[in-house]
Formats: sequence, structure tokens, C-alpha cells
Amino acid sequence: MVEKEMEKLAYEYQLLQAQAQLLAQNLELLTLGRDEFKAVKETLEELKKTEGEVEILVPIGAGSFLKGRITDKENAIVSVGAGYAVEKNLDSAIEYLEERIKEYDEAIAKTQEALKKLEAQLGELAKRAQELQAKKA
Repeated sequence: MVEKEMEKLAYEYQLLQAQAQLLAQNLELLTLGRDEFKAVKETLEELKKTEGEVEILVPIGAGSFLKGRITDKENAIVSVGAGYAVEKNLDSAIEYLEERIKEYDEAIAKTQEALKKLEAQLGELAKRAQELQAKKA
């Protein structure tokens, strides 16, 4: 009887552990996405502060760059998902990015909460397994 219960606990533990691993990976991806949006927002905010022409480095791949100048400091082309982008004035673009960052923060919080619950369940399963092991001995 104890053997079957131990097998069941081990199986449940493995399933929960796999779910926790997926959530941790998802959390990492969400954090990277949010950080990318934050970097873009900060860049646009800094661009708003500049005066005159701004020289930039344009990445062309393989760690190579071309020098360029920003000719329109009033507008930015912002990705809106599914391969689409729209032109927005800088204030509107920054506002859009802030909304996206907020969405990422909410998704991160939900994922962290789900991960906490799974970790608590894993702790309970480990405790039950120890109790069964003690009975068996």
C-alpha cells in the first residue's frame, strides 16, 4: 500500500516539477520582453530631450554598423504585434509602450503567483513522501 502511494506521489511530483519548469521559462521570456519594451521607451524619452541632428549607429548584422542620422525626431514606427507596425508621434509611442510594459508586469505577477503555488504543492508532496517513508521504516 505504501509503495503504491509513493509511486503516485513521485508521479505527481514529476508532473508539477515539469509545470514549474515551464512557468519559470515563461517568466524569463516575459521578463526579457518587458525589458526590451523598457529599453525602447527609454530610448524614445532620451530622443525627445535631444536638440539638433542625432547621429546613431544602425545595426546591419554580424556585429556591423553604419553611421546614420535621425531625420524625424517627432515620430516613431512602433510594432503593434502580428508583424504590423504603425507610425506614432513620440508621446503616443511612449504611452503605447507604457501600456505594453504594464501588460507585461501583470503577466509576470500572475506567472510568479502560479509558480509560488506550484512550489507550495511540491513542498506538500515532498512532506507527504517523507511521512510515508517514515511509516515504511
